[in-house]
Amino acid sequence: MILTNEFLRRESIKRNISDASETRILNENYTVFSKKESYDLFISHSFLDKKLILMLIDLFNNAGYSVYVDWINDKNLDRNNISPKTANVIKNRISNCKGLSYIATRNIVNSKWCPWELGLADGMLNGKSCILPVMEESSAFKGLEYLGLYPYIEYEKISGKSTYEFWVIDQGDSSRYASLKGWLNGAALERH
Repeated sequence: MILTNEFLRRESIKRNISDASETRILNENYTVFSKKESYDLFISHSFLDKKLILMLIDLFNNAGYSVYVDWINDKNLDRNNISPKTANVIKNRISNCKGLSYIATRNIVNSKWCPWELGLADGMLNGKSCILPVMEESSAFKGLEYLGLYPYIEYEKISGKSTYEFWVIDQGDSSRYASLKGWLNGAALERH
């Protein structure tokens, strides 16, 4: 399923996610990170979506992924300062990740950094950049302009199990997909 604001809102209530949850989520993310010594995903997002991002981090952590989020992992990073120093921090963080997920919301269009991060990661990480759309309502995702060049992520229950997984799907052919874990580890998007 394509994630929606309503689904994430319901999940945040069910999981009791709030600004106060930031410490717990940070600790869980660090625990997953410390086992792997790198991040699975760099989360490229708008800071205006902070509460939504906390919920996504919780979903990723519960699925066994470690994620990098600038305002959590680098609290002193000045996102508003477009400078070589800030760019170098972001480059280094991206290089310590297996992939990048661009969180496509209404707010991301105002981001100074996100389009740059997406293109940079695409080159640095051998095409391991994808779009995670968060829609206002449940509908099919069709990336506009440059977002249409990248695969996108859906969140689905694993067949026959009670657990969920993130799936990377080819925008041109939705019958071609792989689990996010497999894709980050080199699996191709295969027809199913």
